[in-house]
Amino acid sequence: MRLVTRFSVFVILLMCVQNAFAQSRISYNNQQLFLNGSDLAWVNYGQDWGLGTTDTTTMANWMLQMHQHGGNAMRVWLNVEGIVTPKFDSLGYCTGPGTELIPELKKVLDMAWDREIGLDICLWGFGMLNSTLDSAVLVRNKLLLTDTSHTNTYIRNSLIPMVQALKGHPAIIAWEIFNEPEGMSSEFGWSGYQHVPMQNIQRFVNLCAGAIHRTDPSARVTNGAVTLASLTDVLSKKSVDDGLNLATMSPATKKNLEDWFNHKYHQSLTADQIVPQLQKVTSANYNYYSDSRLKAVGHDTLGTLDFYSVHYYADNGSNVSVILYPASHWNFDKPVVVGEFAVQTTDGVAKAQIYNTIYGNGYAGALAWSFSDPTFSSQADMLAGMQSLWDAHRADVDLLGTGGDWPVVSITYPLDGATFPDSNKVTIQVAVRDSSAITSVAIIVSDTLKIATLTTAPYAFTWTNITAGIYSITAVATNSLGRTQTSSVVKITVGKPAMTRLEAEKATLKGTGMTVVLDNTASNNHYLQIATNDTNATVTWKLTSVPSAGNYPIAFGYHLPYGSPKDQFININGVRADSVDFTDSTAGWHEQTIYVNLAKDTNSIQMQMWWGYMNVDYLAVPASLVPTSVENKAVDVPASFALQQNYPNPFNPSTTLRFAIPVRSDVSISIYNVIGQCVETLANSQMDAGYHTVVWNAKAASGVYFCRMNAAAVNPSGQHFQQTIKLVLLK
Repeated sequence: MRLVTRFSVFVILLMCVQNAFAQSRISYNNQQLFLNGSDLAWVNYGQDWGLGTTDTTTMANWMLQMHQHGGNAMRVWLNVEGIVTPKFDSLGYCTGPGTELIPELKKVLDMAWDREIGLDICLWGFGMLNSTLDSAVLVRNKLLLTDTSHTNTYIRNSLIPMVQALKGHPAIIAWEIFNEPEGMSSEFGWSGYQHVPMQNIQRFVNLCAGAIHRTDPSARVTNGAVTLASLTDVLSKKSVDDGLNLATMSPATKKNLEDWFNHKYHQSLTADQIVPQLQKVTSANYNYYSDSRLKAVGHDTLGTLDFYSVHYYADNGSNVSVILYPASHWNFDKPVVVGEFAVQTTDGVAKAQIYNTIYGNGYAGALAWSFSDPTFSSQADMLAGMQSLWDAHRADVDLLGTGGDWPVVSITYPLDGATFPDSNKVTIQVAVRDSSAITSVAIIVSDTLKIATLTTAPYAFTWTNITAGIYSITAVATNSLGRTQTSSVVKITVGKPAMTRLEAEKATLKGTGMTVVLDNTASNNHYLQIATNDTNATVTWKLTSVPSAGNYPIAFGYHLPYGSPKDQFININGVRADSVDFTDSTAGWHEQTIYVNLAKDTNSIQMQMWWGYMNVDYLAVPASLVPTSVENKAVDVPASFALQQNYPNPFNPSTTLRFAIPVRSDVSISIYNVIGQCVETLANSQMDAGYHTVVWNAKAASGVYFCRMNAAAVNPSGQHFQQTIKLVLLK
């Protein structure tokens, strides 16, 4: 009897250990794996898929870097805001994924598997209800969530065909229904987004998961919750106020919170506004995504999740910390992957230990945020974290895929950003390592010009007779298996290429919230004030005489009065080319250079607002791209001096004044109260002929004020002008 009892206890303990192990691994590729990787999320936000322009090179290179550092998983965003994919008819019903999406996704999946990387494919996110979206897009997205006829049409016409076409692909880890849907919920949603009840979100998850499982019984489905509070009924030992108590927050802590939240969620809120929103979403302690609760709302018995996904940032509050609390604390009934986190010192744990801490706490994966957003995690830190898990726990993260090695190649000289102002030759040195033999190393300039093919080590080449300019250099190594790898780009400047500024105030502006402001510290005494994050707002410059297609440097002059950083999209000829992170101090003007591919002859360069809220002074381009006829394009010169009536009037608290000067003049514009006292001087500088605007942000009391303009031509005529208008400030 005693022997039987001891044996029974042993069996029970063994089953508990096996169950605990299963709860901390994802069943994938006939393995029990810990997912070790990062979010790619996007290369070009909202435009990676469905346009036939997927940047497979960037994706492939990132996947290969992950593979070479022990990574096995990458998370990508598919539909994002529903602008490009899927397709809809005029009534807002989904008609299909589009002709490009499935082939693009298959190509990327093939590349991933060749590099032994699996993909977590996220279908939708809270951004689908961003209030700044086009009204037609917003209406159809909301119908997807609130009207089951629209939900089922999407499932039937887009989701099922996509899952069927990719069924059984070895690189698919899981289909993720939503990224942080709580952010668009009535219960927890962020400001700046429209909201729907959590029951609508649960139903959508249930119906989509059921359709996926029915189409591909071997497929896995997950959902990315914003915090642990919406994945568990268990209360933490810490108060929700821990880390989110405004009364005890220092100014620096508030600033860090504002920077994190506003950057991640595309907002412009103060800490006082942010904390209540975070307290709501981190205090739910209700698992909205359990099997029983999903089925109770959507009624599809197959509509359940195979594992949970959750996100954690220190600013969420320590009560939902995956660093302080092991997975076992929350009584999960499924494995839980930490699908977003920052590789930064968090909750007292050094950034070098974050991956291993998540592993040690019994979670089933660690996918850092993100390749496309270095504000939270640098690529080097993410790769180091993946490598640390590989070194310590290889058996748990080694994805047994196609096998075989790839070359590892880098340009060791010159360094990125090097300048050679007094030379027309540069020696390029390349390092390559691979377990297979290297058959060739090609050196490529500006994407297309091959200047050398080297077949023996050491790999070095002296490039001579270089025309002054800015160049991007890569090295492409090929091994005996036919596998190639491209080095990181090294940009160098040879000689002293001249740049020409194209003023922001002379660009084509589209959208609201943008004002031309007079400022004698700015180029041409004016800059463009952007006080909006409307993604429909754009600033477009046009080039008409680019001598030849190629990769060119362009530079933006900017100022960050609303805080740093500010990300904006850069579109070249109507296609997303880059997402630029404008980062610097909030004082003074700065310049940031990027490289873009331009076509021969006519090109458009467009800044599209994402985070918005910054000042733009100019776009600088190589002088060779701007003939005199464009650079000195004639300005609409008024026939006489004039000060126009301000608009709006009455106003509160700001109003715009437009004035005209026919010749270069010394100009002053001042505001006076009714007893003749000067309240504020808005302009006092020498200005070019043309139409100008200045903004008065009034800090004065309500009442009647007068604006007086004085101007004196600097030419021999000595012409003088004075005009006064009345303004009414109502507060």
